[in-house]
Amino acid sequence: MDNWLQLATDLRPQLLPVEAEWIEDTRFGVMYEIRGPLTGPNGKTLKVRSYWMTETETGVTKFITMFPEKERI
Repeated sequence: MDNWLQLATDLRPQLLPVEAEWIEDTRFGVMYEIRGPLTGPNGKTLKVRSYWMTETETGVTKFITMFPEKERI
């Protein structure tokens, strides 16, 4: 939690260029999943699943959560 700014900095160039997959429409907005490799400041790369939502009310897309895949790259 102390390195949230580093995570935000790493997510933008590494995951945002990857095509998002629609997951579902909710009453709050549209949910998307982006799967891809993410390299951390320690140089290790993991495959991750990240979840994003475009809010219906504001049109703003927000990062929701992220999970590592089981296999390493």
